Amino acid sequence: MVVLDAAQSIVTFLGANNIVLAIVGLLAAPFVDRLLIRRNRITYRVLYNSKIGVVPDDPHAADDPARPHSPRFGQLAELLDRMSVVVIRIRNTGSHEVTREDFLHPLSFTFGRRTIWNARISDATNEDLRRRIRDGLEFFTSDTGPREPSPGGGSLRTLRELLPTRFRGEEPGPDWHGVRLRNLTLGRRQRFKLVVVLVDPPDHRGGLIKQITPGGRIRDGLIRDGRIERKITLPRVTGALAVALTLLLVVGAVIVSPPGGPDVGCVAGRLRIEGSSVFMPTMAQLAEQYRRGCPDAEITTQATGSIDGVRALAGQEDGTSNEFAALSDGKQDTAPVVLHSEQVAIVPYHVVVNASAGVDGLSTAQLQGIYNGTYRDWSQLRGGPELPIRIVGRGQESGTRELFEQRVLHGAEPALTSNECLTNDRDPRAAVVRCERNANSEVIAKISQTPGAIGYTDAPSIAEARRQNAVRALTIDNKAFDTSTVIESGYPFWTVEYLYTKHPPVPDTLLASFVEYVRKNDSARVRLGGAGYVPCTTPDGGPLELCNHR
Repeated sequence: MVVLDAAQSIVTFLGANNIVLAIVGLLAAPFVDRLLIRRNRITYRVLYNSKIGVVPDDPHAADDPARPHSPRFGQLAELLDRMSVVVIRIRNTGSHEVTREDFLHPLSFTFGRRTIWNARISDATNEDLRRRIRDGLEFFTSDTGPREPSPGGGSLRTLRELLPTRFRGEEPGPDWHGVRLRNLTLGRRQRFKLVVVLVDPPDHRGGLIKQITPGGRIRDGLIRDGRIERKITLPRVTGALAVALTLLLVVGAVIVSPPGGPDVGCVAGRLRIEGSSVFMPTMAQLAEQYRRGCPDAEITTQATGSIDGVRALAGQEDGTSNEFAALSDGKQDTAPVVLHSEQVAIVPYHVVVNASAGVDGLSTAQLQGIYNGTYRDWSQLRGGPELPIRIVGRGQESGTRELFEQRVLHGAEPALTSNECLTNDRDPRAAVVRCERNANSEVIAKISQTPGAIGYTDAPSIAEARRQNAVRALTIDNKAFDTSTVIESGYPFWTVEYLYTKHPPVPDTLLASFVEYVRKNDSARVRLGGAGYVPCTTPDGGPLELCNHR
């Protein structure tokens, strides 16, 4: 259950819709990266890097009978023994054509101490591409490096003009150790092979020099070695995160546990629940969970406000008392009718402001001053901006408003003066700008949209707006709600959600079964915790002492 509680809390904090969007974004990220961000991609792969191998393994062996005793042949054999061939395949694996303007530094390959004797382009996508790449080949020495111009010219034509003199052992010319591909343009999916003949330095007496160092930099893309299989890649990382979020969403948002169990049994019948607009969305989810396990149960919910819900219950005839229940934010005075109540969960509340107000906390005295008209502009409070204060409240039927008046204001809210909370259009002479909305979700939406707005709402209702930095939840007298310290700290703005029934539920009725399910079933407790509430029943089925303080 700890895992389920944690998963449900994370899903609630992040929001199921946001998690779905994150999953879609993660799955799309590799495609966006490939098609838009790093759309230019050049992939190379060394296909061959080895000795030519046309002479005996040891051309210096004097007793080799297959070797003619000719000084000229010996020199040629020694030269061939030092020669090697490198074949590199180069492809455009991106989503767009790569032009020479896309290269911040040209693509190049350096071969360590080996000297380039010849080069050619083969297996090009077409003849025009082969010709353009061949004409753009430029060779450089280890002194100049791959980014510097080559002294004396380093074209393929110059290289081949030196071949006869090099074979005759005459002036060898520049020792070119690398090649760069100037003015390279590759259409999408175009490819070619770069074939280079190399010679080891005369003083080398060992195995093949395998060193090949790539170079180059491309705008909006990358140049990568096709041989390297990277374990950590963007598709793998985003795919793993998408799978993890999907599992989190499934575990945290879809409670598959049936409501049946040793303490709760399915009962057919009809039940209607009215009352708190704050808690009713969660109660509707609990009712749906119950119905999934008990298809013969018919449970309907309607958010009418805590006070109206309890009044409707009090007026019910006794003959229908087992088919009706009411939700209330806190206890209600039901005199002269005596109703039965069950504690469901702790509901924390916050005073919230539009982020433009520029405050993080207010004292009780300052809040009272705002609501009685003493403070009409945020500049009057803690050096806030010059911005009118606009109050968004609830109607007379709201249990949240009743709680705010009792626990924070210690008095009544001012009258309705505005329709849209911008000006006193309903009462130009009023000391405050105050509008009303029917539900806490509507209150938080209005505060998010209105500069300088202030109001109050339950903690779950503000989760999404806080993630978007549209509102700030304020401390009251430098105190914030914390289940473990709320009594000691004296934070005032919280209550207990009560489920009222006309009489104690009759055993073996849908009302009795559902009340027991809401209070004690594990899946119901997970749903309550995930919604931001603290269940009044502990995991072992006992009462939570904190709930008895309200």
